[in-house]
Amino acid sequence: MKLEIVKGSVVYADCDAIVNAANEQLREGGGVCGAIFSAAGSNELQRECNAIGWCKTGHAVMTNGYNLKAKHIIHAVGPQNGDSAKLKGAFYNSLVLADSNGLKTIGMVPISAGIFGFPLDQCADIAIKTITSFNPRSLEICYIYCYSDREYQTFTNKLQKNC
Repeated sequence: MKLEIVKGSVVYADCDAIVNAANEQLREGGGVCGAIFSAAGSNELQRECNAIGWCKTGHAVMTNGYNLKAKHIIHAVGPQNGDSAKLKGAFYNSLVLADSNGLKTIGMVPISAGIFGFPLDQCADIAIKTITSFNPRSLEICYIYCYSDREYQTFTNKLQKNC
């Protein structure tokens, strides 16, 4: 699977699925979560999330993409306490969910590195190692969308070191 780092907002990604850095209650939040809900259509998306109920930290669930270019939103719950294993789980389970549904492209974000305060350098390391070691059946391309210059530079540097 090809991995590309993209400078920009995942909200506008033209992928089969984008990943939302979600909370366990699957409620509209701030940061990237709030932007995704707003662009997708908050009411419809929240209704579907309410029907799912919740998602355990380190896991992921999938909803429709509604008004987004992406057909699906994968809501991945990263840790708020710096738990590396659960962050790896959030990235890995997002990939499994996309791949098991026959998707070809996924747009990810630096899960937990925003409002949840996970160290960006560690997040980039975990994300890139998890994605590059994943053995997909259908996924062809994974994009990591970095909103800030700092995120973009950190992820780009980590990817160059891992290749």
